[in-house]
Amino acid sequence: MQPPNINNLFVPGGVVFFFDPGTGERDIGLIEEPPDVESKATEIKVYSNRSGKRRLAKIFTTEEEVNWSFKLQEAVSLNMQAFFKGAALEAINPGTGSVVDQVVPLNGPVFSSVGEYGISAVTVRSYLDFCLRYIAASGTWIDNSALADQAAGNAFDLLDAAADALYLGKVTPFQTVHINLAVPGAYTGLAVDYWNGSAWVPVTGLGGAADGLAASGVMTFTLPSNWQQCFVNGIWGYFLKITATGVTTAATATNLRGNFAQGTDYLVDPGQISPGYLVGRIAGVAGGGIAVGESVKASFTYTTWSSLRFAVANDEYQQGAARIQFRPLKGFQWNYIIPRCQIKPNGKMTIDDKKVLEVPMTMEVLDNSIMVPGTPYPFGYWECINES
Repeated sequence: MQPPNINNLFVPGGVVFFFDPGTGERDIGLIEEPPDVESKATEIKVYSNRSGKRRLAKIFTTEEEVNWSFKLQEAVSLNMQAFFKGAALEAINPGTGSVVDQVVPLNGPVFSSVGEYGISAVTVRSYLDFCLRYIAASGTWIDNSALADQAAGNAFDLLDAAADALYLGKVTPFQTVHINLAVPGAYTGLAVDYWNGSAWVPVTGLGGAADGLAASGVMTFTLPSNWQQCFVNGIWGYFLKITATGVTTAATATNLRGNFAQGTDYLVDPGQISPGYLVGRIAGVAGGGIAVGESVKASFTYTTWSSLRFAVANDEYQQGAARIQFRPLKGFQWNYIIPRCQIKPNGKMTIDDKKVLEVPMTMEVLDNSIMVPGTPYPFGYWECINES
Protein backbone atom coordinates (compact mmCIF):
# COMPACT_ATOMS: atom_id res chain seq x y z
CA MET A 1 0.00 0.00 0.00
CA GLN A 2 1.33 3.42 -0.91
CA PRO A 3 2.20 5.81 1.95
CA PRO A 4 0.78 9.35 1.87
CA ASN A 5 2.38 11.14 -1.04
CA ILE A 6 1.38 14.10 -3.19
CA ASN A 7 2.16 11.92 -6.23
CA ASN A 8 -0.89 9.84 -5.35
CA LEU A 9 -3.28 12.63 -6.36
CA PHE A 10 -6.05 11.33 -8.61
CA VAL A 11 -7.12 13.36 -11.66
CA PRO A 12 -10.25 11.70 -13.17
CA GLY A 13 -10.41 10.86 -16.84
CA GLY A 14 -10.61 7.93 -19.18
CA VAL A 15 -13.69 6.29 -17.67
CA VAL A 16 -15.05 3.37 -19.73
CA PHE A 17 -18.33 1.73 -18.75
CA PHE A 18 -19.13 -1.84 -19.84
CA PHE A 19 -22.49 -3.56 -19.30
CA ASP A 20 -23.46 -7.19 -19.88
CA PRO A 21 -27.19 -8.02 -19.78
CA GLY A 22 -26.33 -11.70 -20.07
CA THR A 23 -25.85 -11.78 -23.83
CA GLY A 24 -22.36 -10.29 -24.05
CA GLU A 25 -20.41 -7.35 -22.71
CA ARG A 26 -20.63 -4.03 -24.55
CA ASP A 27 -19.18 -0.55 -24.14
CA ILE A 28 -22.24 1.62 -23.45
CA GLY A 29 -20.60 4.57 -25.19
CA LEU A 30 -19.57 8.14 -24.55
CA ILE A 31 -20.38 9.51 -21.10
CA GLU A 32 -20.77 13.28 -20.83
CA GLU A 33 -18.91 13.51 -17.53
CA PRO A 34 -17.32 11.00 -15.16
CA PRO A 35 -20.17 9.26 -13.33
CA ASP A 36 -21.33 10.32 -9.89
CA VAL A 37 -20.97 7.57 -7.30
CA GLU A 38 -23.20 7.51 -4.24
CA SER A 39 -22.69 5.02 -1.43
CA LYS A 40 -25.14 5.22 1.44
CA ALA A 41 -26.42 3.14 4.32
CA THR A 42 -29.45 3.18 6.63
CA GLU A 43 -28.39 2.77 10.23
CA ILE A 44 -29.90 2.19 13.68
CA LYS A 45 -28.04 4.04 16.41
CA VAL A 46 -27.99 2.77 20.00
CA TYR A 47 -27.18 5.18 22.84
CA SER A 48 -25.96 4.57 26.39
CA ASN A 49 -26.39 6.57 29.58
CA ARG A 50 -23.75 4.71 31.59
CA SER A 51 -21.35 7.64 31.61
CA GLY A 52 -23.98 9.95 33.03
CA LYS A 53 -24.58 11.44 29.62
CA ARG A 54 -26.43 10.10 26.59
CA ARG A 55 -23.73 9.01 24.20
CA LEU A 56 -23.60 6.92 21.02
CA ALA A 57 -22.66 3.33 21.88
CA LYS A 58 -23.40 1.17 18.83
CA ILE A 59 -24.38 1.48 15.16
CA PHE A 60 -26.22 -1.26 13.25
CA THR A 61 -26.35 -1.08 9.46
CA THR A 62 -29.71 -2.26 8.15
CA GLU A 63 -29.57 -1.17 4.49
CA GLU A 64 -26.77 -0.44 2.05
CA GLU A 65 -26.84 1.06 -1.45
CA VAL A 66 -24.36 1.94 -4.17
CA ASN A 67 -25.68 3.95 -7.11
CA TRP A 68 -23.95 5.36 -10.19
CA SER A 69 -25.43 8.27 -12.11
CA PHE A 70 -24.26 9.28 -15.58
CA LYS A 71 -25.42 10.82 -18.86
CA LEU A 72 -24.94 8.92 -22.09
CA GLN A 73 -24.34 10.88 -25.30
CA GLU A 74 -24.73 7.96 -27.71
CA ALA A 75 -28.44 7.36 -28.25
CA VAL A 76 -28.01 3.96 -29.89
CA SER A 77 -30.88 1.46 -29.80
CA LEU A 78 -29.59 -0.41 -26.74
CA ASN A 79 -29.17 2.75 -24.68
CA MET A 80 -32.64 3.99 -25.60
CA GLN A 81 -34.02 0.54 -24.86
CA ALA A 82 -32.59 0.74 -21.32
CA PHE A 83 -33.99 4.26 -20.79
CA PHE A 84 -37.52 3.37 -21.90
CA LYS A 85 -37.58 0.00 -20.08
CA GLY A 86 -37.84 -1.53 -23.52
CA ALA A 87 -38.62 -5.08 -24.53
CA ALA A 88 -36.49 -7.12 -26.95
CA LEU A 89 -35.34 -5.46 -30.16
CA GLU A 90 -37.27 -6.39 -33.30
CA ALA A 91 -35.70 -6.06 -36.76
CA ILE A 92 -38.12 -4.55 -39.31
CA ASN A 93 -37.84 -5.72 -42.94
CA PRO A 94 -34.88 -8.04 -42.30
CA GLY A 95 -32.69 -8.98 -45.22
CA THR A 96 -29.11 -9.96 -45.95
CA GLY A 97 -25.96 -8.29 -47.13
CA SER A 98 -22.54 -9.69 -47.91
CA VAL A 99 -18.91 -8.85 -47.27
CA VAL A 100 -15.97 -10.26 -49.20
CA ASP A 101 -12.38 -10.35 -47.96
CA GLN A 102 -12.72 -8.11 -44.91
CA VAL A 103 -9.37 -7.92 -43.12
CA VAL A 104 -9.81 -9.02 -39.50
CA PRO A 105 -6.92 -9.05 -37.00
CA LEU A 106 -7.24 -12.06 -34.69
CA ASN A 107 -5.79 -12.12 -31.19
CA GLY A 108 -5.74 -15.85 -30.65
CA PRO A 109 -8.83 -17.17 -28.85
CA VAL A 110 -10.11 -13.65 -28.07
CA PHE A 111 -13.09 -12.91 -30.32
CA SER A 112 -12.73 -9.98 -32.76
CA SER A 113 -15.71 -8.05 -34.10
CA VAL A 114 -16.49 -7.97 -37.83
CA GLY A 115 -18.83 -5.01 -37.37
CA GLU A 116 -21.99 -6.71 -38.66
CA TYR A 117 -24.81 -8.61 -36.97
CA GLY A 118 -26.24 -12.09 -37.50
CA ILE A 119 -23.40 -13.31 -39.72
CA SER A 120 -23.55 -16.63 -41.60
CA ALA A 121 -21.80 -18.51 -44.45
CA VAL A 122 -18.47 -17.44 -42.95
CA THR A 123 -15.19 -18.31 -44.64
CA VAL A 124 -11.80 -17.22 -43.34
CA ARG A 125 -8.75 -17.40 -45.57
CA SER A 126 -5.05 -16.73 -45.47
CA TYR A 127 -3.27 -14.11 -47.50
CA LEU A 128 0.16 -12.59 -47.91
CA ASP A 129 0.83 -8.88 -48.17
CA PHE A 130 4.07 -9.36 -50.09
CA CYS A 131 5.50 -11.83 -52.61
CA LEU A 132 8.88 -10.61 -53.87
CA ARG A 133 11.37 -12.45 -56.09
CA TYR A 134 15.01 -11.46 -56.33
CA ILE A 135 16.69 -12.30 -59.68
CA ALA A 136 20.40 -12.65 -58.98
CA ALA A 137 21.51 -12.72 -62.61
CA SER A 138 20.16 -9.22 -63.26
CA GLY A 139 20.11 -7.88 -59.71
CA THR A 140 16.43 -6.97 -60.11
CA TRP A 141 13.23 -7.53 -58.14
CA ILE A 142 9.82 -8.77 -59.29
CA ASP A 143 6.77 -7.94 -57.17
CA ASN A 144 4.08 -10.62 -57.47
CA SER A 145 2.12 -9.51 -54.40
CA ALA A 146 -1.11 -8.83 -56.31
CA LEU A 147 -0.87 -12.11 -58.23
CA ALA A 148 -0.29 -14.03 -55.00
CA ASP A 149 -3.68 -12.92 -53.66
CA GLN A 150 -5.69 -13.38 -56.86
CA ALA A 151 -8.51 -15.91 -56.84
CA ALA A 152 -7.48 -17.17 -60.29
CA GLY A 153 -5.41 -15.88 -63.17
CA ASN A 154 -1.98 -16.03 -64.72
CA ALA A 155 0.59 -18.26 -63.08
CA PHE A 156 3.81 -16.66 -61.81
CA ASP A 157 7.28 -17.99 -61.04
CA LEU A 158 8.34 -18.64 -57.46
CA LEU A 159 12.01 -19.64 -57.53
CA ASP A 160 13.84 -20.02 -60.85
CA ALA A 161 17.55 -20.30 -60.10
CA ALA A 162 19.85 -21.39 -57.29
CA ALA A 163 21.11 -17.86 -56.71
CA ASP A 164 17.61 -16.35 -56.60
CA ALA A 165 15.47 -15.79 -53.50
CA LEU A 166 11.74 -15.76 -52.85
CA TYR A 167 10.49 -13.50 -50.06
CA LEU A 168 7.01 -14.10 -48.66
CA GLY A 169 5.86 -11.49 -46.20
CA LYS A 170 3.08 -10.01 -44.18
CA VAL A 171 2.45 -7.00 -41.96
CA THR A 172 1.47 -9.38 -39.14
CA PRO A 173 3.16 -12.62 -38.04
CA PHE A 174 1.96 -15.84 -39.68
CA GLN A 175 2.68 -19.56 -39.40
CA THR A 176 1.09 -21.08 -42.51
CA VAL A 177 1.37 -20.37 -46.23
CA HIS A 178 -1.22 -21.80 -48.62
CA ILE A 179 0.42 -22.54 -51.97
CA ASN A 180 -1.48 -23.47 -55.13
CA LEU A 181 0.89 -24.59 -57.87
CA ALA A 182 0.40 -24.62 -61.63
CA VAL A 183 3.76 -26.40 -62.08
CA PRO A 184 5.22 -28.31 -59.11
CA GLY A 185 8.86 -27.56 -58.48
CA ALA A 186 11.83 -29.86 -58.00
CA TYR A 187 14.61 -28.44 -55.82
CA THR A 188 17.62 -29.55 -53.86
CA GLY A 189 18.74 -27.85 -50.68
CA LEU A 190 15.53 -25.88 -50.28
CA ALA A 191 15.77 -23.59 -47.23
CA VAL A 192 13.08 -21.51 -45.50
CA ASP A 193 14.55 -18.82 -43.26
CA TYR A 194 13.27 -15.92 -41.12
CA TRP A 195 14.95 -12.77 -39.83
CA ASN A 196 15.78 -12.91 -36.08
CA GLY A 197 16.99 -9.33 -35.86
CA SER A 198 20.56 -9.97 -36.91
CA ALA A 199 20.58 -12.85 -39.42
CA TRP A 200 18.46 -15.13 -41.60
CA VAL A 201 18.06 -18.44 -39.75
CA PRO A 202 16.06 -21.60 -40.57
CA VAL A 203 12.50 -21.95 -39.32
CA THR A 204 11.74 -24.94 -37.14
CA GLY A 205 8.90 -27.42 -37.54
CA LEU A 206 8.75 -27.01 -41.31
CA GLY A 207 6.09 -29.30 -42.76
CA GLY A 208 2.95 -29.62 -44.84
CA ALA A 209 2.39 -30.79 -48.39
CA ALA A 210 3.91 -27.60 -49.84
CA ASP A 211 7.01 -27.45 -47.66
CA GLY A 212 9.29 -28.16 -50.64
CA LEU A 213 7.32 -26.26 -53.31
CA ALA A 214 6.78 -29.65 -54.95
CA ALA A 215 3.02 -29.96 -54.37
CA SER A 216 0.04 -27.74 -53.72
CA GLY A 217 -1.15 -27.43 -50.14
CA VAL A 218 -0.03 -25.80 -46.95
CA MET A 219 3.48 -24.95 -45.79
CA THR A 220 3.55 -24.88 -42.00
CA PHE A 221 6.26 -23.96 -39.51
CA THR A 222 6.60 -23.13 -35.84
CA LEU A 223 6.00 -19.44 -35.23
CA PRO A 224 9.43 -18.07 -34.20
CA SER A 225 9.42 -16.33 -30.82
CA ASN A 226 12.22 -14.00 -31.97
CA TRP A 227 10.90 -13.22 -35.47
CA GLN A 228 11.70 -9.59 -36.26
CA GLN A 229 10.36 -7.33 -38.98
CA CYS A 230 12.84 -6.16 -41.55
CA PHE A 231 13.13 -4.29 -44.85
CA VAL A 232 13.11 -6.32 -48.06
CA ASN A 233 13.54 -4.17 -51.15
CA GLY A 234 12.33 -1.20 -49.12
CA ILE A 235 9.24 -3.01 -47.77
CA TRP A 236 8.82 -3.47 -44.00
CA GLY A 237 7.25 -6.67 -42.68
CA TYR A 238 7.63 -10.20 -41.36
CA PHE A 239 9.35 -12.17 -44.14
CA LEU A 240 10.27 -15.72 -45.01
CA LYS A 241 13.27 -16.11 -47.30
CA ILE A 242 13.18 -19.22 -49.51
CA THR A 243 16.29 -20.33 -51.40
CA ALA A 244 17.64 -23.52 -52.99
CA THR A 245 21.06 -24.86 -53.85
CA GLY A 246 19.77 -26.49 -57.02
CA VAL A 247 16.76 -26.12 -59.36
CA THR A 248 15.62 -29.01 -61.55
CA THR A 249 12.12 -27.67 -62.23
CA ALA A 250 11.06 -24.13 -61.29
CA ALA A 251 7.70 -23.95 -59.51
CA THR A 252 4.96 -21.66 -60.76
CA ALA A 253 1.89 -20.76 -58.72
CA THR A 254 -1.65 -19.57 -59.43
CA ASN A 255 -1.92 -17.94 -55.98
CA LEU A 256 -0.67 -18.09 -52.40
CA ARG A 257 -3.96 -18.15 -50.48
CA GLY A 258 -6.33 -20.73 -49.03
CA ASN A 259 -9.20 -21.26 -46.63
CA PHE A 260 -8.73 -22.05 -42.98
CA ALA A 261 -10.97 -24.70 -41.38
CA GLN A 262 -13.76 -23.62 -39.05
CA GLY A 263 -13.50 -25.41 -35.73
CA THR A 264 -9.88 -26.33 -36.33
CA ASP A 265 -8.38 -22.92 -37.12
CA TYR A 266 -11.12 -20.46 -36.16
CA LEU A 267 -14.45 -20.12 -34.37
CA VAL A 268 -17.48 -17.98 -35.26
CA ASP A 269 -19.88 -16.21 -32.92
CA PRO A 270 -22.63 -15.17 -35.37
CA GLY A 271 -24.21 -12.50 -33.19
CA GLN A 272 -27.83 -11.50 -33.64
CA ILE A 273 -30.33 -8.66 -33.94
CA SER A 274 -33.12 -10.01 -31.78
CA PRO A 275 -33.68 -10.52 -28.91
CA GLY A 276 -30.28 -8.98 -28.18
CA TYR A 277 -28.17 -6.73 -30.36
CA LEU A 278 -24.89 -8.65 -30.71
CA VAL A 279 -22.18 -8.11 -33.31
CA GLY A 280 -20.69 -11.10 -35.15
CA ARG A 281 -17.20 -12.13 -34.08
CA ILE A 282 -14.35 -14.44 -35.11
CA ALA A 283 -11.57 -15.95 -33.00
CA GLY A 284 -8.56 -18.14 -33.64
CA VAL A 285 -8.22 -21.64 -32.17
CA ALA A 286 -5.24 -22.49 -30.00
CA GLY A 287 -3.05 -24.91 -31.91
CA GLY A 288 -4.67 -24.03 -35.25
CA GLY A 289 -3.07 -22.56 -38.34
CA ILE A 290 -3.68 -18.89 -37.49
CA ALA A 291 -0.92 -17.15 -35.55
CA VAL A 292 -1.77 -14.96 -32.56
CA GLY A 293 -1.98 -11.41 -33.90
CA GLU A 294 -2.33 -12.50 -37.52
CA SER A 295 -4.75 -10.75 -39.85
CA VAL A 296 -7.02 -12.90 -42.01
CA LYS A 297 -9.59 -12.16 -44.70
CA ALA A 298 -13.18 -13.05 -43.84
CA SER A 299 -16.20 -13.30 -46.16
CA PHE A 300 -19.74 -13.67 -44.84
CA THR A 301 -23.37 -12.69 -45.14
CA TYR A 302 -25.07 -10.63 -42.44
CA THR A 303 -28.50 -9.42 -41.39
CA THR A 304 -29.81 -6.08 -42.62
CA TRP A 305 -32.93 -4.21 -41.58
CA SER A 306 -34.80 -1.00 -42.31
CA SER A 307 -35.31 -0.16 -38.62
CA LEU A 308 -35.14 -1.56 -35.12
CA ARG A 309 -38.18 -1.47 -32.86
CA PHE A 310 -38.88 -2.28 -29.22
CA ALA A 311 -41.96 -2.04 -27.03
CA VAL A 312 -41.82 0.65 -24.35
CA ALA A 313 -42.48 -0.08 -20.65
CA ASN A 314 -41.43 -3.70 -20.42
CA ASP A 315 -41.89 -5.74 -17.23
CA GLU A 316 -38.57 -4.82 -15.63
CA TYR A 317 -35.42 -2.77 -16.02
CA GLN A 318 -32.32 -4.28 -17.57
CA GLN A 319 -30.27 -6.35 -15.18
CA GLY A 320 -26.80 -7.71 -15.72
CA ALA A 321 -23.15 -7.26 -14.78
CA ALA A 322 -20.95 -4.20 -15.18
CA ARG A 323 -17.27 -3.35 -15.38
CA ILE A 324 -15.99 0.20 -15.01
CA GLN A 325 -12.44 1.09 -15.99
CA PHE A 326 -10.72 4.21 -14.70
CA ARG A 327 -7.74 5.29 -16.76
CA PRO A 328 -6.97 8.66 -15.22
CA LEU A 329 -4.86 11.51 -16.48
CA LYS A 330 -2.89 11.13 -13.25
CA GLY A 331 -3.01 8.59 -10.48
CA PHE A 332 -3.57 4.89 -10.06
CA GLN A 333 -5.67 2.89 -12.48
CA TRP A 334 -8.79 1.30 -11.01
CA ASN A 335 -11.43 -1.22 -12.00
CA TYR A 336 -14.82 -1.69 -10.37
CA ILE A 337 -16.29 -5.12 -11.08
CA ILE A 338 -20.03 -5.43 -10.42
CA PRO A 339 -21.47 -8.95 -10.77
CA ARG A 340 -25.12 -7.87 -10.51
CA CYS A 341 -26.81 -4.54 -11.15
CA GLN A 342 -29.62 -2.87 -13.06
CA ILE A 343 -29.67 0.26 -15.19
CA LYS A 344 -32.65 2.55 -15.52
CA PRO A 345 -33.50 6.19 -16.35
CA ASN A 346 -32.44 8.92 -13.96
CA GLY A 347 -34.78 11.83 -14.56
CA LYS A 348 -35.97 13.26 -17.84
CA MET A 349 -34.36 13.26 -21.26
CA THR A 350 -34.42 16.75 -22.78
CA ILE A 351 -34.68 17.19 -26.55
CA ASP A 352 -32.69 20.35 -27.25
CA ASP A 353 -31.44 21.21 -30.75
CA LYS A 354 -28.69 23.39 -29.25
CA LYS A 355 -26.76 20.54 -27.63
CA VAL A 356 -26.02 16.85 -27.90
CA LEU A 357 -28.85 14.59 -26.75
CA GLU A 358 -28.14 13.26 -23.27
CA VAL A 359 -29.68 10.08 -21.89
CA PRO A 360 -29.66 10.32 -18.06
CA MET A 361 -29.17 6.90 -16.50
CA THR A 362 -28.49 5.38 -13.12
CA MET A 363 -26.98 2.03 -12.26
CA GLU A 364 -28.07 0.42 -9.03
CA VAL A 365 -25.71 -2.19 -7.61
CA LEU A 366 -27.65 -5.28 -6.50
CA ASP A 367 -26.72 -7.84 -3.86
CA ASN A 368 -25.17 -10.81 -5.64
CA SER A 369 -25.62 -13.01 -2.56
CA ILE A 370 -29.03 -13.91 -3.95
CA MET A 371 -27.39 -15.52 -7.00
CA VAL A 372 -24.17 -16.74 -5.32
CA PRO A 373 -24.77 -17.43 -1.61
CA GLY A 374 -21.73 -16.78 0.52
CA THR A 375 -19.92 -14.72 -2.08
CA PRO A 376 -17.19 -12.53 -0.55
CA TYR A 377 -18.10 -9.75 -3.00
CA PRO A 378 -21.90 -9.28 -2.83
CA PHE A 379 -21.59 -5.71 -4.13
CA GLY A 380 -18.64 -6.41 -6.39
CA TYR A 381 -15.10 -5.21 -5.76
CA TRP A 382 -12.62 -2.43 -6.49
CA GLU A 383 -9.11 -3.21 -7.60
CA CYS A 384 -6.10 -0.97 -8.07
CA ILE A 385 -4.14 -2.54 -10.89
CA ASN A 386 -0.79 -0.80 -10.45
CA GLU A 387 -0.41 0.13 -6.77
CA SER A 388 2.60 -1.50 -5.18
